Amino acid sequence: MPILDKKDIEKERLGPGTERWPIVDGTQGAESLSVGDVVVQPGSKVPIHFHPTEEAMVILEGQLEAVLGGEVVSVKEGHTVLAPAGVNHGFRNRSTAPARIMAIFPTARIERTLVED
Repeated sequence: MPILDKKDIEKERLGPGTERWPIVDGTQGAESLSVGDVVVQPGSKVPIHFHPTEEAMVILEGQLEAVLGGEVVSVKEGHTVLAPAGVNHGFRNRSTAPARIMAIFPTARIERTLVED
């Protein structure tokens, strides 16, 4: 049973002020799961995008403005945003504190199509 430590994982930059650690995916041996830890700094965003699979995004810390399809809603710690396959989604941090999201996918290889940079 592998034990994965975030400090051993190289982070990815999703945009200015937004970083993602790929905690679990095919590179760590997963066959049908990806989990990412995303930090969104104040004034930053997760650009609007979509995937061919669904995605669950658990807000672990902070408060964000979430875009899901044509809807914009406020979400905070304890909320989960479920984006169906093919539906545009993203986040903007309009608060003064960082926010953290756990992104979960039913695939070991994430495909992402940007709609807005």
